[in-house]
Amino acid sequence: MAKEVKSMKTWKKALPILALAMFLVPMAFFVVHAQSPATSSAAANLNDGVNEQYPNYAGSIKVPENIRDQQLATLAKISPDEAKASALKDPMVAGGTVTSVSLDNENGNLVYSVKVVKGSTSYDVKVDAGTGSILFIDQGIENEVGTVENLED
Repeated sequence: MAKEVKSMKTWKKALPILALAMFLVPMAFFVVHAQSPATSSAAANLNDGVNEQYPNYAGSIKVPENIRDQQLATLAKISPDEAKASALKDPMVAGGTVTSVSLDNENGNLVYSVKVVKGSTSYDVKVDAGTGSILFIDQGIENEVGTVENLED
């Protein structure tokens, strides 16, 4: 009987602790995994490679499935030079050197891919081919032989 009383006292002490743990563990999980509201800054769209589907943006011009790459230019509302100027306005790549500009179909979105090198870092700036706004910036590192290593891997 004394063992049963002692065991019951132990459970009475442990029960509030277990109840508190059952409340705090899910709460901690929620706090850790809660995301803040999205911002409109292109820097907020910098791809850090963690659990992201690439690309995670939507352009203003949707590319029909049956269109050929040679026909993409007919859909664009801005020129390659305008896309280049738009990309270089972003503080992250301002002062960098544009190495190429190409018009691409990225998952059904018409975008200019503006490659910029600034210091030892290479950027792929995705510019909306309809509005000229920056949709996404992908960052890599320029290695010694001049090729780009993507940080997503």
